[in-house]
Amino acid sequence: MDLDRFKRWMGLRTLYLKWVLPLRFPLILNIEPTNRCNLACRMCPRSGSRRPVTDLDWGLFERLAAELGREGPILKVFLQKDGEPLLHPRLAEMVACLRERRAARRISVITNGTLLTEERFTALAKAGLHDLIVSIDAVDPANYLHLKGADAYERVTANVRRAAELKRRHGWRFPEIKARLVARRGREAEVETFRRLWTGVADFVDITPYHTWLGAVNDERAYDRAPRYPCALLWYTGVINADGRASPCCIDYDQRGDLGPVGEGGFAAIWNGPALRRLRRLHVEGAYDRTAICGPCEYWLIKEDLGSWLRRRYRRPAPAPATPRRTP
Repeated sequence: MDLDRFKRWMGLRTLYLKWVLPLRFPLILNIEPTNRCNLACRMCPRSGSRRPVTDLDWGLFERLAAELGREGPILKVFLQKDGEPLLHPRLAEMVACLRERRAARRISVITNGTLLTEERFTALAKAGLHDLIVSIDAVDPANYLHLKGADAYERVTANVRRAAELKRRHGWRFPEIKARLVARRGREAEVETFRRLWTGVADFVDITPYHTWLGAVNDERAYDRAPRYPCALLWYTGVINADGRASPCCIDYDQRGDLGPVGEGGFAAIWNGPALRRLRRLHVEGAYDRTAICGPCEYWLIKEDLGSWLRRRYRRPAPAPATPRRTP
């Protein structure tokens, strides 16, 4: 997507959010099937995470799917956060369960593609997956090895090409295959090479901005500093980790912004609960350093700037004037 189209798209999203906010349930929900991963990418903070490795409890997933069936369909469910979702043995069942519940208009998986066999792709397609986003992030084997810590470039690219061929052969509309590259500063030529490699093979070429994961990845700064505004994600996106606890943001890789476990009240109780309300209020007040995770973050810069609108919308009412005392 070129810069002008991106700006128009973000402008439309901003107008839409102003129309629908506030929400009693998020528009987008990240559900993490597992936080296990089989790569060690340089631009990923997993190596510094203290999170125990686990898979999402199936009973909790079924309760979430049922809740989404009652509340939804929401715009999108991402079956991914910090782990590699194809490591979960029941990922296709998760997709099918969400489809049966009419949980979301789009169900998406983000994968590194190393495990994208013909059988797995076929199972996901038959389950009803809408989006398969493959983080390739390189244009040659040496670059891939440097970034990902594994000699798997040829395997990943072959997996994506085979998936695209399967889709064409069967005449499947979905899943839409998106080849993704994280764009880093000073590597504009790499972006253009990546576009050439995947245009006409994948359904979409997805160039996504680099960020430093709350400062955890320090090999470069993603952006120049800019006047801070509240992060719009807090008003429309929810996150559930593989251990069943909620985070305020998909960038919370170490769960430092823990909002508590998803309990009997479901995710709605967290979405409308005091912890997330307090965090939103701190953003509106500009008190980012008083939050558990938001102070060093840059991710807000690639999200909608709703700052002025949110401050007007959530402005505290002025205190009522004191009643004058009568003089005796």
